[in-house]
Amino acid sequence: MEILKKIYKFIASMKFAIILLIVVAAACVVGSLVPQGELFDRGAYSERTAGLILGLGLDDVFHSWWFIALVSLLCLSVLLCNLTRVRSLIRQTKQAADLSHALSDTPTVTYAGVSDPKPVFRRLRFYRPTETAVDGKEVVFSYKNRVGFWGAWICHIGIILIVLGYALGQMTLFSATVYGTPGQVKPIEGTPCEVTIDDFRIDLTESGFVKQYAAELTVRNTETGAAQSGTASVNHPAVLAGYKFYQTASGDAVRVTIAENGVPFESTDLCVGEELTVSFLPGLSLYLYAYEPDHEGSPAYHILFFYQDQHIDVGKAYFAPGATIDLGAYTITLSDPLEYTLLRVKKDSFAWLVLIGAILTALGLFIALYLVPETVWAVKSEDGSWTLNGKSKKLAPLFREQFDRAVSGRKGKEAAK
Repeated sequence: MEILKKIYKFIASMKFAIILLIVVAAACVVGSLVPQGELFDRGAYSERTAGLILGLGLDDVFHSWWFIALVSLLCLSVLLCNLTRVRSLIRQTKQAADLSHALSDTPTVTYAGVSDPKPVFRRLRFYRPTETAVDGKEVVFSYKNRVGFWGAWICHIGIILIVLGYALGQMTLFSATVYGTPGQVKPIEGTPCEVTIDDFRIDLTESGFVKQYAAELTVRNTETGAAQSGTASVNHPAVLAGYKFYQTASGDAVRVTIAENGVPFESTDLCVGEELTVSFLPGLSLYLYAYEPDHEGSPAYHILFFYQDQHIDVGKAYFAPGATIDLGAYTITLSDPLEYTLLRVKKDSFAWLVLIGAILTALGLFIALYLVPETVWAVKSEDGSWTLNGKSKKLAPLFREQFDRAVSGRKGKEAAK
């Protein structure tokens, strides 16, 4: 039992919680440096480093067993630390309103020979003092800001919710990438939704510099038919159908039109980095490598041709916008350049928990810093004068200064002279 008590005290100690918080923060830093949830590229690291990353699951930190264990232990430690302080906080809260405890307590500041204590109470903003008698002596007593004892406690609860919400959010985070040109309808993998790129524009300043990238989107749930529209721009994601759409990047694209004997029968948009399989000739595909200056410096599409996954040389790699590739009875026409938008789709199911935690943390800090528990009491002496006492649990020098001004009747600027 004694060992269990020691283990409990250690886990519930603030020292242990701080150590865990540092370790969790370090793990989050590692998670931001190593690409997460993607196909791991061993070639980007040395053999030893790659082995360490894979062995510890650093390529997917937020889903690793040890990170989940650390976060759980941290939340448990801070929670136990808070629970062990509840009795003490309740006792302190009750004692702040207890006159007998105030009379037996050591005051922060004492003034004797005060003729009338009530003006001092008002200047210290103790507006409703209690008048009573103790051992045959008149006593005036008041207190305020008892809630201030709970500021740090509320702040710690907020921190628990922030850590827990962030960890759960990362563990269950949904993330997908969608890209396309205006008019295209793209499915969002892993969801019942599809997104229509209604429009994509690049806003410029008067001097010709890029001001903003914006994509007009419509998201439709294919199961229910419900649809929402909105605009996703840089630093201003669109929230549609419960998902956040981030305007991440853009690039060049081309509309490819295929015709047979001059009659178009297929048209599709091809983005840089995409491959198009030619439907009329199985095994033949076009890969749009880039939209860049050709050998003569003119903007052109750099296209690579593949047949059965083998690169073939057709004698020409650059094609000007509007060019037609002649393949006998079939022709492939390349339109003028298009711009495609790259969207990052995310959903964090526990963002609300982080928000509540942030609100509680801010509230706890406000209570702890600005609602300082204070007690003031005055005892009437036999000569008719009063001995004035004040007790502040925090910021004793500032409380003495306020007390001096209240007793002297001077304002802050006057007292400073």
